[in-house]
Amino acid sequence: MVKNMSPFLKGVDTEGNKNKVLGIGLIVSFALLVISVSLFYNLLHEERAAGRLTPDAIDQMTKEEIKSKLEAQYASMPTLRPYYFFPFFAFIGLFVGTVVYYIMADRIVHQETVLQKNTRIILKFLNPLERKVVDTILENGGKVQQYELSHLPNLNKVKTHRILKNLENKGIIAKERLGKVNRVVLNRELYEVLSES
Repeated sequence: MVKNMSPFLKGVDTEGNKNKVLGIGLIVSFALLVISVSLFYNLLHEERAAGRLTPDAIDQMTKEEIKSKLEAQYASMPTLRPYYFFPFFAFIGLFVGTVVYYIMADRIVHQETVLQKNTRIILKFLNPLERKVVDTILENGGKVQQYELSHLPNLNKVKTHRILKNLENKGIIAKERLGKVNRVVLNRELYEVLSES
């Protein structure tokens, strides 16, 4: 009865799609790493270029002037420019996110499969009339008035009451009081799994 994965996983439930996401994530994160390293080395190069003295300048300066110029340059150099590291932090975040996604996708797909199998097993233990009631509730968006169920073929008020009591005891449905009538509501998790079929 249940065939599909949750809407979140519909595009990622195959091994090929999972590998594509991993590949794209790794390529983009590697590009961010290259950009980060490149920006950092450009920063170092710019600072070294600013601090270089040409041979002509050195010939015209005394030893004390050279020493004071170098000290002034070192004092004025910024120790760190944080905006050069944004791509590196983006790389770390994207890389970790991609790896976590790759690991978790298998677990989520496995949990969805187990949930589907368990749901099928639960539904096999229902008798045909109980299954008919569950199907009717499902067809009505997971909620239906109790009196509507008693109008189903082979059901009356007494049979419907007994079936609903059994389903309520099993945790499959719950009853909500709406004035003088009861509304029957399918278990939310069960509804989500069954509505995807």
